[in-house]
This record gives sequence, structure tokens and C-alpha cells, in this order.
Amino acid sequence: MAAIWKLGEATVDDVRELQRPGQRSAYNTVQTVMNRLLDRGLLTRQRRGKAFVYRARYDESQLIAMAMREQLAGAAPDTRRAALLSLVGELAPDEVDELARQANRIRRARGKAD
Repeated sequence: MAAIWKLGEATVDDVRELQRPGQRSAYNTVQTVMNRLLDRGLLTRQRRGKAFVYRARYDESQLIAMAMREQLAGAAPDTRRAALLSLVGELAPDEVDELARQANRIRRARGKAD
């Protein structure tokens, strides 16, 4: 996913080119991984000539948010709150400020919807 996010779109060969020469995976290995990501709905692909070009269906922040929502969805409210507070506690002060601004925007928007 990191290679696709970095390149925007990529073929199997493009992804292999990003790997270090001494640690470059076989073409079939990279192709298998990319096809599994496609099957999981994380990539899309389009044929261009003889090759497939893959694109990320979600940007990195969207994918992380989806994974967090999924993990937190089944947690008890106290556990969910503790996990979120733990994450916020690790943010830099300017990130906490931005988070507070976003939380206030959401709160105001929800108030208008009532």
C-alpha cells in the first residue's frame, strides 16, 4: 500500500522498482500481494496495454480511520473512550489543538442538525 500511495498509481514493475535491488521481490510475489489487496477492496485496477495499473481505493488516513472504527465498534464505551484518550495523549500540542478545533466544528454541526 505504501508504494501505491507514494506513486499514486503503479504497475507490478513500478512497485518492484521501489524495492531495494538486493531485496527486490519476484514479480509473481508482488503481483499476488497486489491482487490480494484488490480482492480485499483496497486497490482498483485498470488494464493499460499489457499491464494492469493499480490505484489505492482509499488514502492512508481513510484506511487507518476505517480500521480504527472497525476495532472500536465492538468495544465497550469505557474501553473505546480509554483507547481514544490514549491516542490523543500521544499527539503533539499543535495536533491536539487541531483535534479540538475539529471536535468543536462537529459539535456545532450536530447542534444545528437537531
